Amino acid sequence: MENRESIPCVELRNLVKRFPGVTAVDHVSLKVEKGKVFSLLGPSGCGKTTALRIIAGLETMDEGDVLIDGKVINDVPAYKRDCSIVFQTLALFPHMTVEANVSYGLEQRKVPKDEIRKRVGEIIDLMGLGGMEKRRPSQLSGGQQQRVALARSLILSPKVLLLDEPLASLDRKLRKGMQVELKRIQREVGITFLYVTHDQKEALSLSDTIAVMDKGKLEQVGTPEEIYETPRTKRVADFIGASNIFPGKVIASGNGKVQLETEGGSRVIALENKDIRSEEVTGISVHPELVEVLPEGTGLEGDNRFRGKIVEMIYQGDFIETKICLDQTGGLITSYLNSRLGRETQFSPGEEVLVHWSPESSNILLG
Repeated sequence: MENRESIPCVELRNLVKRFPGVTAVDHVSLKVEKGKVFSLLGPSGCGKTTALRIIAGLETMDEGDVLIDGKVINDVPAYKRDCSIVFQTLALFPHMTVEANVSYGLEQRKVPKDEIRKRVGEIIDLMGLGGMEKRRPSQLSGGQQQRVALARSLILSPKVLLLDEPLASLDRKLRKGMQVELKRIQREVGITFLYVTHDQKEALSLSDTIAVMDKGKLEQVGTPEEIYETPRTKRVADFIGASNIFPGKVIASGNGKVQLETEGGSRVIALENKDIRSEEVTGISVHPELVEVLPEGTGLEGDNRFRGKIVEMIYQGDFIETKICLDQTGGLITSYLNSRLGRETQFSPGEEVLVHWSPESSNILLG
């Protein structure tokens, strides 16, 4: 018999949802571990919100099964599913106080008043909303409204909390602060979070596990480190920010390395992966922060060294986004240079340089 602890909090089995002219969710299967933060990440229209709405019971599926705590809930109405949802719009009741918004779900469940008062007090303290109980949503900041929406959902102690782009409407500084708050709250309450976002940094900072979706399909599931450092496909690499992608095919291998010929005609080197057949490889990706820029006089000896000319430098605070046109192919490569380096190591647009990265930094792509 399966150990109860090993049963996923949420499981999708071969989930399919079609709308006229498009398959929004295309045979998606995944498991969400209990007590963790699991993020569905992808561009707008990739199917992540549709999948979330199916789990919540707000959308019907065409094929597949949805399970919560090991039980199929396909035919269970939304109000009977042991999950709560926080929308991007928050959907707070504008005429109600913070206290009334938070207690609403418990009142609907006919929980005794003493119990409601106790639980509302606890969750308001947890959310840092003390002293705001009598305020209405219009009297709160965006971050405070966000906490009220979370409190209203968490007070019901759901098996899983579904969050649909909940921070999208906040400004950058507030969004970053709320990410820290969300992690703290999740650790303290121990409830499983299933989080939908199109923001790569948000997913990387919040999640225990990330599933990247594109055009209704599941592209890759892994830890934030795996998704960022070793994206499996061009689509994942491009979306997660590995802006240097070189489509190509393996032409030689040996000494633990493989040599690829790119579509532009250059040769790049990567470490060999015994689990991947040469014919499966479709190219490599390399993150901009792993691309080194060297003065023109530096020798070309060694792997992955190419001459080029700096065409653009964009100051980004802690780094300078530097675009270099490669002499051999005419293609662009991006490097993130430390903006705090000394004058003697600085470069300027129009300067001839050498770019380099190690074979260890070349991530092999499969599709």
